[in-house]
Amino acid sequence: LLIGIGIQALAEYNLQKSETDGNILSVEYKRDRIPGNLGFDPLGLGKDSGSIKGLHNIEVNAGRLAMIGITSFLFKEFVVKDASIAQ
Repeated sequence: LLIGIGIQALAEYNLQKSETDGNILSVEYKRDRIPGNLGFDPLGLGKDSGSIKGLHNIEVNAGRLAMIGITSFLFKEFVVKDASIAQ
């Protein structure tokens, strides 16, 4: 996990080091760059901008569904104390 986070951080650093303001902490995104898009697309799913937008929307919706699922597990674990209700 830490190796993956480190690789992502290095990739973001490489994309930001070409800035001309001299401050690496400031983020100046280019218009043609999408945040989170580091150019890793081995299957070629994001060839055109329409498919990238669709894939982004699918990813956002999957994340929302995952948050709802985790919330239901936490609700069941910490709020519902009666075992007959939980099942």
